[in-house]
Amino acid sequence: MTVRREAAGRSPLALRLIHAAVFLAFAAGVVAAAVPEWQHAVFALGRPFHVGSPPRVLLVLGSVVAVAGAAALLGALVRGRSAPLAVSWLILGGAGAALMGAAGSSHPERPSELSANTALIVTGQRVQLTMVDRLQERGEVPVSPGPWQEALDRATQAQRLFFTRTFQRVPPQVIPVQTPEAVPQTLLPGALLLFVSPDGASFELRLVGLSEGLPQVLRDDTGGPVVLRGLYNPNLPASSGP
Repeated sequence: MTVRREAAGRSPLALRLIHAAVFLAFAAGVVAAAVPEWQHAVFALGRPFHVGSPPRVLLVLGSVVAVAGAAALLGALVRGRSAPLAVSWLILGGAGAALMGAAGSSHPERPSELSANTALIVTGQRVQLTMVDRLQERGEVPVSPGPWQEALDRATQAQRLFFTRTFQRVPPQVIPVQTPEAVPQTLLPGALLLFVSPDGASFELRLVGLSEGLPQVLRDDTGGPVVLRGLYNPNLPASSGP
């Protein structure tokens, strides 16, 4: 009587199927957790600027490793052979890296462009109130952009709303313009376009936000630009500030 034996390099079919099901489930869980990170990365790379923090590197790396291990496992299963032990460790390593990436950092902030633009308006209003207070106290505001930049830095408190496609933070900045309606050729999101009258008795701020990944001067519901103004009025007391 002839006894059939499993060929060398093969485990029983049932054992191979159980092994594949368990480790493919691990890989699927890693991929599911990393999908939002990949979606955000693809979205960001397709635009000059965007909002939201960078993807979590360990989570993305773990998903790549897990997918590579899953592909090797499926390949071995299709060929009817047992997957090498290294494939199992590859999937487990990817799962471990993804777990550390998810647990080792807070959930990334991914605001919409609308919410980032709204936050920019709030920041601009803080700068406006600071300078209106100074205007009422001294009768004028600085014409040079330096004090305005300092006020903007205090208002943002290290907050960064906008990023480049390579996830570099775009620092907020004050850009002086010669006329109230002037718009520089190169715009950066988060910028404040500043016009100060020659005597320093009035000013206007226009805000540069994002629309579909492109910088543009923010507009209100009527289609006109959002303008934050200050005008010295000797009959009014100094503002109490925000």
